[in-house]
Amino acid sequence: MTGFLVGALGMLLSSAVRQLENFAGIMNFVIFPMFFLSSALYPLWRLQEGSELIYRIALFNPFTHAVEMIRFALYEQFNIEATLIVLATTLVLLWLAMIAYSPAKGMMTRRGGPGGE
Repeated sequence: MTGFLVGALGMLLSSAVRQLENFAGIMNFVIFPMFFLSSALYPLWRLQEGSELIYRIALFNPFTHAVEMIRFALYEQFNIEATLIVLATTLVLLWLAMIAYSPAKGMMTRRGGPGGE
């Protein structure tokens, strides 16, 4: 499910990017802050001990819930709250990506009808 979340985010961002060369930079600009402001490096209770602001930001970060879902799975437990948040975020991002998608910008745009030129 985490892969679908990141894929949906990538599809949404790719709908807004005009040049393929800029996509990697934009993804790094979005993914790295989301990664560092999640519970991937430190558990949530540790973040709360260190900084209340970072803890609050991490709570609203969907990557935190994806990491918590994976962390619980490693202990053979199921975290329903994290799973529902990841699923809802994925569906919203997919929906926004479908709205933002424009076939006219695609690489396979045909000219002159179904047979091409």
